[in-house]
Amino acid sequence: MTALWRTLHYLSFVAWIGGALAAMIAGLAMKKLDRGFWGGIAEAQGAIYRTLVGPGAIINIATGLFLTFRMYGQMSGQVGAWMGTMQAAGIAAALVTLLGAMPAAGRVSRLEPTGATAAAFDAARRRLAITASVGGALALLALIAGALYRLG
Repeated sequence: MTALWRTLHYLSFVAWIGGALAAMIAGLAMKKLDRGFWGGIAEAQGAIYRTLVGPGAIINIATGLFLTFRMYGQMSGQVGAWMGTMQAAGIAAALVTLLGAMPAAGRVSRLEPTGATAAAFDAARRRLAITASVGGALALLALIAGALYRLG
C-alpha cells in the first residue's frame, strides 16, 4: 500500500514541477514573439497551471502528509533533519504555488497583452514569474532534502 502512495507522491511531484518548468519555458519564449501572440501563450500557461501544476501540488502535499502520518505511526525515534526540511520546504512551495502562482497564472490567461489591460497583464506576468520562481526554489530544496534523507 505504501508503494502506491509513494508512486502517487512521485508522479504528482513530476506533474507539479514539470508543468511549472514547461510554463516557465513558454514564458521565456514569449519574450521573443510579437506582443500580439502573447495572449495565446498566456492561455497555454494558464491551462498548464490548471491541469498539471495545481493538481500536482495538491496531490503531492496530500500524499506527503499521508506518508508522513503513516511513517510517524510506525516509528519510535526521530526522523531526521532532511525529512523535516523536505516536509517544510514542500508545504511552503505548495502554499506559494497555490496561493501565489495559480491566481497569477489565471489572471495572466484572462487579460489581453495589448490595449487597455496591457499594464495589468505585465504586472500579473511579473507576479507569476516571482511566485513561480520562489515556489520552484522551495520545491527544489524539498527534492534535494528528500534525496539526502534517502541516502542517509
